[in-house]
Amino acid sequence: MPPAKKSSKSGKLSRKQLQQLKEYGELDPLNSINDDRDLDDLVSKALGRSGYGSFTGKLRAGKHSRDTGKGHARSSLAKPQRNSRPDAYSRLLKSLETTTSSIPANSKSVVSDEDEDMEDNEDEATLGSASDDSENDEMQNASDVDQKEYEVDEVDEDELESEAEEPIPEDLDATSDAKEVFEAHDYMEGHYADVDSEQMHKKLSAVTNKEYEQTIVEDSALGSMVVCNVAGEGAKPANPRPLKQKLVKPFHKLSKTGDFTDFQRGLFGWFDQYRDVVYAGRSLENEDEITTAYALHAMNHVMKAKDQEHKNNSKLAKAHASGSDAGELRDRGFTRPRVLIVVPFRNCAYRLIEKLLKLVSAEQEMNSSRFAKEYGPDEEEERKHNSNKRKPEDFQRTFAGNIDDSFRIGVQLHYKSVKLYADFYRADIIIASPIGLRMTTGAESGDRKDFDFLSSVEMVIVDQCDVLLMQNWDHVSHLFNHMNLTPKKDHGCDFSRVRSWFLDGMAQYRRQTILISEHMTPEIQAVFNNNCRSIEGKVRIKPAYTGAVDNVVTQVSQIFKRVSVRRLASANDDRFSNFVEQTLPDLEKSMMNKKHTVIFASSYFDFVRIRNHCKDKGYIFAAISEYSTKSEAMRARMKFFDGELQFILYSERAHFYHRYPIKGIHHLIFYSLPDHSHYYSELVNLMLTSNDTVSADQLSCTVFYSKFDQLKLERVVGSRLVAQLLSGERSQFTFA
Repeated sequence: MPPAKKSSKSGKLSRKQLQQLKEYGELDPLNSINDDRDLDDLVSKALGRSGYGSFTGKLRAGKHSRDTGKGHARSSLAKPQRNSRPDAYSRLLKSLETTTSSIPANSKSVVSDEDEDMEDNEDEATLGSASDDSENDEMQNASDVDQKEYEVDEVDEDELESEAEEPIPEDLDATSDAKEVFEAHDYMEGHYADVDSEQMHKKLSAVTNKEYEQTIVEDSALGSMVVCNVAGEGAKPANPRPLKQKLVKPFHKLSKTGDFTDFQRGLFGWFDQYRDVVYAGRSLENEDEITTAYALHAMNHVMKAKDQEHKNNSKLAKAHASGSDAGELRDRGFTRPRVLIVVPFRNCAYRLIEKLLKLVSAEQEMNSSRFAKEYGPDEEEERKHNSNKRKPEDFQRTFAGNIDDSFRIGVQLHYKSVKLYADFYRADIIIASPIGLRMTTGAESGDRKDFDFLSSVEMVIVDQCDVLLMQNWDHVSHLFNHMNLTPKKDHGCDFSRVRSWFLDGMAQYRRQTILISEHMTPEIQAVFNNNCRSIEGKVRIKPAYTGAVDNVVTQVSQIFKRVSVRRLASANDDRFSNFVEQTLPDLEKSMMNKKHTVIFASSYFDFVRIRNHCKDKGYIFAAISEYSTKSEAMRARMKFFDGELQFILYSERAHFYHRYPIKGIHHLIFYSLPDHSHYYSELVNLMLTSNDTVSADQLSCTVFYSKFDQLKLERVVGSRLVAQLLSGERSQFTFA
C-alpha cells in the first residue's frame, strides 16, 4: 500500500518535502519570508536553521491510532536530479507561493538535534509503511491489555519487539510553549562514542590505576564535594539544555516548581556529565527532588539511546534500498537493558515508576492494573501505617505502603506505550531490590545462574543505600561483582551493532554509577572506590554535620571513650576485649544500682558476639534484635521496666524496623555508634519518658569509639569536633 499523499491545502508541508525544496535550491528562507507568511516557522526550522518563526505545524498527515487501526499517512518523495523538475515539485512551489502570506515575521524558532532525527525517522517509517496495516491490527488488540488485571501479555511479544524498532515520533509543537531546556550539546554522545584516541587511553589508564586529580568544591545548594577528575580533564560546563524535547513538558508538570530547583540543577548537572556520583545527604525534605532528578536522567538516557538506534535503523534501510554500504553503526550492547535502578521496598518502586510513567506520558500503559495491585498500598498496609502515627516521621515514610523487599520488574518502552512486567531481556529499565535480583541470578554455587541481562547495563542507580545496609549489603556487593560481564549466550544479539568497548570487555569504564544515601558508610565508600570506574571521573558529595548531640534534650552526662586499637583488621577484637575486660565487670559490680541499663550494638555480628558471651557468663538479660517477635520484645521491655533484668541488649536493626519505645532507661551504653545518627539522640531522649522521679546525676550515657569510626562519630558530635575526638591527647570527652 503506497504512502498517503499529504494535502497542501492548509499549507502544512512535511519535513521531507521542505528538505527536497531546499535541495532544489528554490526555497530560500531569507527571500521567502515576507510580512504575510504561512507554514509558521516550520519553514525556517527545516531549512533556514537561523531563528525565523516558531513551529506550529504538524509533521505527519495521519495519526497512528491504536483504537481504530488506521495506518500512518506519510509523505515520501524520491530524490530527483538537480536538473529535473517533476510535477510534484511544481505543485509544492505553487502551494508555497499561495500560502506564504501568513507567516509571522518576528518570532524565533528553537532548533535541536532531534529535528534531524525526525527526518531520518520519517524515511524509515516510509520504508516500513507496507507492513503498517498488519501491525495496526495487533496494536488494536493491545489496547485492551490493561483491562484485565492479571493478564501480563495480551499482545504478541514478537509484534511488540518489532514495534519497538520503529521510530518514536515526537510532536515538536508540544513543547513550543515550554521553557527552553532542549539539547545544545550532548555529553552522552561523547561518553559512549567508539573513539580510539590517545586521550581515551589516558583516561582508561588513569581510572585503572586510580590516578585521580582531586579537588574540593563548595556549592551553595549541594554543600561540600570532592571531585575526582581524570587525565587532566576538569569539570565540564553545565549543559543548559540537557533534555529530550519529549521530556520537557512532562517534567515541568511533574516538578512542583515548574523547573529545576537549585538543588536539582546542581545534582542533575553532575548526572548529565556521566560521572559516578555518591550523594550522602538524602533526607525527608529532598528525597522527592532526588528521585525526580535521577528518574529524569534515566529516562533521558534511554530515549536518547533509542533515538540513536532508530536513526541508525533508518540509515541501514536507506543503504539497503540503494545497495550501498552504511558502514559500521554500533549503538547497543549485548542485551537490551540499559538502566538498572535498585531500591529497598516495593513502595519505593511504586513511587519511582509512577514518576517514570508521568515522564513518558504514553498513550497506553500495559499491565498498570496489575502493577497497582502488587506494588500499591492496600487496606491492611494503610491500617498498619495509621498505627505508626506516634513513631518518628522517617519511620512512617520508610514503612508506608507495601514494604515487601523481594521484587523485580522490567519496564519496556514501545511506540507511544509503556509495558510493565516486561521480560528482562526485552526491558529497557529494570527496577528491583537486591534480594529480588539475587533470586533471579541464583546462588553463587547453584546451577541456575543468569547474569547476562546485566551485561550491557550503562547506568546503575542505587537509592537509599542506608536502608539497604539494614537489609543485606552482601547482595549489593554481589550485584556489582556480576555486572558488565561477557554474556554466556547470545540472546539473539546482532554483534554488528554492538559497541566496540562492550566487545573488548571495557563496559565497566563506560557505566555510570549513582549511589544515593542518607549518610556515608565504609561499605558505600568501598563501592565508590572499587566499582565506580567511569572514564568521566567521579564526585562524592557529603554535607557537613552539626552533630546529633545537639538534638539531645535529656539532662544527662554523655561520656565518649576512645578505644585503643592496633589496626583495622583487629579493631573488632580489640573493642570486644575492652568491653568484656573493663565495662562488663564494672557493670556487674554496680548491678544493684545499674539494673536499668541498655547496651546498644550497631552491628549484628557484635550483637551475637556479646549475647553469646553474656549467656556463657550467666547474666540475666534480654536480647532484642530484628528477628525477635513482637511478643518477645514486649515481655522483655516489661521485665526491664520492672527491674527483673540486669540489662537489655539492643541492635540497630531492631530499632530501624520497630522503633521500640523502651521505658525505664537509666544507663545507656553504646558498644558502637549507630550508622543513623538520629538514633543516638532518640535513644538518649528515651531516658526522659519515664524518669520523672530520677535525678540527672542518676542517669548516664557512655559511648565507645575507635579511630576507625570517623564517619559515625562525625555525624554524632559534628564535623567541627570530630578531629579533636579522634586525635586528641585525651581519650575521654564529656558532653553535658
